[in-house]
Amino acid sequence: MGVCQAFIPGAARLVPKLRGHEFSERRHTQVGNTLEKLRATADWMETAVTTGQTDLAEGLAQLLRGEY
Repeated sequence: MGVCQAFIPGAARLVPKLRGHEFSERRHTQVGNTLEKLRATADWMETAVTTGQTDLAEGLAQLLRGEY
């Protein structure tokens, strides 16, 4: 819970600072890849809480290792 609770205020401070900031195509891709990992990890956490299943699916493991 602490990791999640720390992430939220950090994001809340960061996002407003992005106004007017221009990103290169490479940076857009990097941010998109990181957000994909973040969403997949959040889904994994939700599944663990809901079902008790904590196994890391191979597809998610590959994504988190950057093997996509």
